[in-house]
Amino acid sequence: MSAAPLPRGRLSGALRVPGSKSVTNRALFAAACAEGESVLLNPLESSDTRALAAALRLLGAEILLEGFGWRVRGGLQPRGDSAPELFINVGDAGTPARFLSALLAAVPGRFVLDGSPRMRERPMSPLFEALRTLGGEIRCLSREGYLPAAIRGGSLRGGRVGIRGDVSSQFLSALQLVAPLVPGGVTLDVTGPVVSGAYLALTRRVLVGFGASPGGGYRASRYRVPGDDSAACFPIAGALVSGGRVTVRGLARDSEQPDAEFRAWAVRAGGVLAWETAADGEESLTVTGPAGGARDLKPMDVDVDAAPDAALPLAAALAFADGTSTLTGVARLREKESDRLAAAVDLLARAGASAGAGENADGAPVLSIAGASGVPRAAAFAAHADHRVAMSAAVLALALPAGSTLDDPACVGKSWPLFWDAWNPLAHS
Repeated sequence: MSAAPLPRGRLSGALRVPGSKSVTNRALFAAACAEGESVLLNPLESSDTRALAAALRLLGAEILLEGFGWRVRGGLQPRGDSAPELFINVGDAGTPARFLSALLAAVPGRFVLDGSPRMRERPMSPLFEALRTLGGEIRCLSREGYLPAAIRGGSLRGGRVGIRGDVSSQFLSALQLVAPLVPGGVTLDVTGPVVSGAYLALTRRVLVGFGASPGGGYRASRYRVPGDDSAACFPIAGALVSGGRVTVRGLARDSEQPDAEFRAWAVRAGGVLAWETAADGEESLTVTGPAGGARDLKPMDVDVDAAPDAALPLAAALAFADGTSTLTGVARLREKESDRLAAAVDLLARAGASAGAGENADGAPVLSIAGASGVPRAAAFAAHADHRVAMSAAVLALALPAGSTLDDPACVGKSWPLFWDAWNPLAHS
């Protein structure tokens, strides 16, 4: 695959962000488990959501992807122990892997859940142990706590289960989503502080939207997916580093998505944000960066643990800020589609910025960015097969001399398949 050129210059204009990947996956799960036909409005069609849809079809749901609205005829079909073992491969899709682990333990049948080589490196142990506490029969086929795993469906029972709050919120959300399917429901005893707690709020909102109750199943619904705040981080960051002005359509001003916190970070860095509401009720956010772009941005000390998907665009925005920035709460970046902590250092180094991963006094990893000391240069960026790394490279390229390239632009399909169609026309050199 040949490297693709990346535009530089001022980002200016308007674009619409796709529907939330997090909410689409949750709503798709709920609709597939509900008897009757549901409609999902403004869902995101991406490699992640297609992976979940493909798995749910194998389990008996009918899912018709019809552009702006998807029709889902739910009702999963029990397979029984006598049926052949069903093999499900989710590829790189982390959220579907976690949600399906819980679902397969509840649906009668024999299953093997697997993923890509990178997915096989991502930890599953806290979720597997919680499911086993609830009676789930899960056997790891390669190494304990990781995919591939053989799951005996129908083994899950209701009850209380303890799980740490500092693990991935996807584990907790998986248990929340399967609770309506288990007689008596599931009660979570969460110990310690909950990281990315806003994702649990998103899950609860979907449960309410589909009339879910503990052990009582789901009801078919018509559900609107809000715009994706994770996706919106990139045009916001692009306006900041380029001194541009971008209107982002499709967001919700009162969004509960964790990455909505990026809006506040943009203001702290020196951006100006303004909301407008159209006659039909749609809200739009206009972001104006400082006149001098990247060099006029203010350095920041930020704990990104609650919004890990916003960490990379923030690092890109601060790469050449007027001073040193420190990002803490970055440990879980190592467990994403790529090692995003290492990828962030690599991205910034290629662009001529000065950054490094180290540890604080407590031994926790930190990302330090000495913005004022960097000298921007055209970069041959590596995406590390990670959609958020690729889009962060697009942000950085705006502030660099002409000639930057990206080795794998297609990987944005995991969360925003039409990203380049929306991005490239907004860049004005």
